[in-house]
Amino acid sequence: MAGFAMGLFAVQTFWGFTMATLPLYLRDLAGSNTLTGILLSTTGIAGIVFPVASGAVSDRISTRWGRRKPVIAAGWTLACCALLAMTAVRSLPAVLGLLVLAYAGFFIALGPYFALLADTFPPEERSAATGVMFLVGGTGILSYLLFAARFYESSPLWPFFWTVGGIVLANSVLFFVIRERAAAVALPRPGGLFGDVLNERTVIRFYAGMLFWWTGLWMVSTFFIIAYREVFGVSIARAVAAFLVLNVSFVLSALPVGLLGIRYGLKKITACGLGLLALSLAFTPFIGGYDASLPFLVVAGASYSAVLAVSYPFFLRLLPAGNTAGFVGLYMACQNGTLLVGPALGGLVIDLFGYSVLFVAAAAAILAGLAVFLTIKEAPAKAN
Repeated sequence: MAGFAMGLFAVQTFWGFTMATLPLYLRDLAGSNTLTGILLSTTGIAGIVFPVASGAVSDRISTRWGRRKPVIAAGWTLACCALLAMTAVRSLPAVLGLLVLAYAGFFIALGPYFALLADTFPPEERSAATGVMFLVGGTGILSYLLFAARFYESSPLWPFFWTVGGIVLANSVLFFVIRERAAAVALPRPGGLFGDVLNERTVIRFYAGMLFWWTGLWMVSTFFIIAYREVFGVSIARAVAAFLVLNVSFVLSALPVGLLGIRYGLKKITACGLGLLALSLAFTPFIGGYDASLPFLVVAGASYSAVLAVSYPFFLRLLPAGNTAGFVGLYMACQNGTLLVGPALGGLVIDLFGYSVLFVAAAAAILAGLAVFLTIKEAPAKAN
């Protein structure tokens, strides 16, 4: 499980870069919160297309290295090359093109990686495996915040090099530890993947809930450091420290929350996580000061771990047998395709209503997702 989790170390390192450094980097070039949000939103196109395509491809190939790992390696290679190229250019159009390529590579790798969890662990182990995945993998974002994000102002290239190095190292461990089991290649079905999804009404409800709560999460995460700096009048370093508090809570809570999901029910723990996350975000900017906000971030981080570490194994229980990576690709498309909306909406909310309202608007979107999620009726776990 720990070796598998190193794949998420790479994912979380990339997210650390995109949430803590990339908004600052782009705002320096663009000079506007709204334009920064729009630029980041363009990457959502990659989030819609590539997880689905790469997941479907990995369901239908068979190589000496397995079905998932060749696609994962191809995606990360593209992402790393694009990030390194960004260090050599300052033209906004060129940076935007490289950014789209970086996200394309990332999303190519993401769908097959999460499908590898279903390939590697039986259903009864998946909640614990997901908890370990986010516990170990979450150190990727923590190490990024500690050793890269804080030094962006003094050494702007260091975050890029740290991100690429972390991705390469983590995936080297993953590929060494995990040996893919032989699996039958999925055959095309009448109607294709989308035809399969339309027959799964429960899965559609889950996807719909994700669209709401991830829109809210992208709104606040994209501008978290910028908003915290403005709301509480602190330096970038202290805003990064607040983001670190949230993520430490997220990482330390991942395994305990996963075990709570096994004991008390995956749906119940996911719903509690969504509700607490929305409430803690909504109250954070109004509680009187930077220090007073930190306990709310601890609650938000623990709740966020429930949304990630428990909702995914619950989602896997809803799937029919076969074509796992295709459904997981759509899961990633819903999660990351909302990049088309979340950052742009967050930037617009800030420019129209202020930084504090950003947290309230994000909380409202998460609560809307919770309302849809609660309409899902639990059924016996499927064999997928």
